[in-house]
Amino acid sequence: MKTALISVLTATLLGFASLASGRHFDAADFTAIMFTTGLVAWTIGQYSRAPRALSLARPIRLPIQAGLPAAKAPAIRLVA
Repeated sequence: MKTALISVLTATLLGFASLASGRHFDAADFTAIMFTTGLVAWTIGQYSRAPRALSLARPIRLPIQAGLPAAKAPAIRLVA
């Protein structure tokens, strides 16, 4: 929610600044600015979080029977 709010506010403020300077500001400019600032805000939000300990969750272990011998690949005979 914070990322979307940052995007909309930034695009709106840049739109007002653009209109105040006399430059034409249309929906394509607004959309491009909103997408770009949203992407930047999301990236900063992802990298600014506290690091997670990956060892807290139990690893997934599949049941494998260790006593069985591995299957050998059949020998292929090449004829020259």
